[in-house]
Amino acid sequence: MVKYKIEYFLTRLVGQIAKGLSLKTAYFIGDRVGDLFFYVIKIRKKVALKNLQHAFGNEKTEKELLQIVHLNYRHFGRVMMEFARIPLLTRKNILQEIPVYNQEILTQALKQNKGVLVLSGHFGNWEYLAAAVAQIGPPLYAVFKEQKNLAVDALIKKYRMDLGLLPLKVKGGAAKGILLALRNKAKVLIVLDQDAGGKGKFVEFLGRPASTTKGPAQIVIKHKIPVVMAFGVRSKKGGIRIFLEKFPAPETFPNNEQGIIQFIKEYNSRLERYIRKYPEQWFWLHRRWKTKEKK
Repeated sequence: MVKYKIEYFLTRLVGQIAKGLSLKTAYFIGDRVGDLFFYVIKIRKKVALKNLQHAFGNEKTEKELLQIVHLNYRHFGRVMMEFARIPLLTRKNILQEIPVYNQEILTQALKQNKGVLVLSGHFGNWEYLAAAVAQIGPPLYAVFKEQKNLAVDALIKKYRMDLGLLPLKVKGGAAKGILLALRNKAKVLIVLDQDAGGKGKFVEFLGRPASTTKGPAQIVIKHKIPVVMAFGVRSKKGGIRIFLEKFPAPETFPNNEQGIIQFIKEYNSRLERYIRKYPEQWFWLHRRWKTKEKK
């Protein structure tokens, strides 16, 4: 398709331009891209504002919520430029460019020789998070959604694999791939904060029941897999820092439906804490609460 060819050409062009810019200039352009989407294009602006109203409507004014949406667009403008600059990162310099704090939490979990499930969300820069965590210990497999444009998808996969990431497809046997990777004592990164449709478990997230996939909880509880949470936070200066957190031991959760719900609640509460602290860095444009619980 002509559309896909144009998308691929523009993706390569932006990448070439971004690599020649200073980080400060790249962030300036990212901010202007965010301004363009906020003031002119307005893609999913109403979705983002509505999500924020539900989450913070009793705490913040409409003006404050609009400011968060504006900063959110700028944040993702910067994420776009950071991703375009990924070829500048190497496996030798990445941990200097993207520092990982509390690495001992991950190394201790790996000592159990069961592999480790690394949980995160669509917060901060999850691409940089994956690339940095991939450098610590055994290989990192990551579950990423395949792009419709296969040429762009192949380019993105190359960027990821050059930094040591091993992709797992969302569809077509992701669960089997995750289990195989864990049996090989590898790390697996999964983000859980997307609408899981009618098959998900409805657990409160930011004040509303949200459909959440239960697969990771089932794997952890059944196979006693250690879990670490990871967050790629943008600092005030602009760069991304990775923070690792301990997660309760798998034995904490009973091997039943209640255990699955308890696991998801634990994940949601930890992600919420970061979202409330840095609200401009979460993916408010996503229709997280699209699926409604049937009563």
